[in-house]
Amino acid sequence: MTEKSDTIESAVEREFLRPSKRRPHYLERISIVNALKQVRHKVKSGIILDVGCGMKPYKSLLNTSGSIYYGTDYPITMEGSYGKSTKADFFSESTLLPFKNNTFDTLLSTQMLEHVSDPKNVIQEMSRVLKPKGIMILSAPMTWPLHEEPYDFFRYTLHGLRHLLQKANFEILDEIPRGNNFITMAQMLLDTQLNNTSQSFLKRLYSVTLSLVVNQLCSVINIFKPAQRLCLGWVMVVKKMPVEYIPSDEH
Repeated sequence: MTEKSDTIESAVEREFLRPSKRRPHYLERISIVNALKQVRHKVKSGIILDVGCGMKPYKSLLNTSGSIYYGTDYPITMEGSYGKSTKADFFSESTLLPFKNNTFDTLLSTQMLEHVSDPKNVIQEMSRVLKPKGIMILSAPMTWPLHEEPYDFFRYTLHGLRHLLQKANFEILDEIPRGNNFITMAQMLLDTQLNNTSQSFLKRLYSVTLSLVVNQLCSVINIFKPAQRLCLGWVMVVKKMPVEYIPSDEH
């Protein structure tokens, strides 16, 4: 690995795992990290697959000792995120993963499901390559602006995720809301106020100042645990249930 690629990788890891309150997307990023920290003990050692991995920003957080961590991505949708900087080991559509049945001990997929046009088939395909009793950790947005267009198709409520996962023979172990009412509204405020791509000094100063004020205010308000009816999204932890053996009728 070159020094330049090392620098890119470390910068991406900082952006995802240790986001700065000076950044307008701090609340979104820290909500994912905090939720993953709550559930990382559920990761099973063995072979891990990150579906829609991008730069594998959560590898250091979720990889376990002695495990092998792979990532897969889809070149068409990669262009809207990290493009050729992806750390994927395999390239394919998420509806046609290039692996045998029951290959992986743990699957991870963060903020990918909104970018697929057929989420039912994607979840069924992830179930196919996961071993029986294997664990999948899935995050998906409920409240977020359009992004990586035109490959931005859905937003997911808790009940929508439950429906998709249970239909694919998963048992739900954990449901972690990302953020709360106040955080969600604050993040949407920052996005609407700071979506200008101008790099002028005054714009940058305004962005940093507003982000710091709003993000710090949210940290204080969170002490009072606002309601979580509205959130940025969910992190789901599920277990693939073994298919029950049904004996054939004998006459």
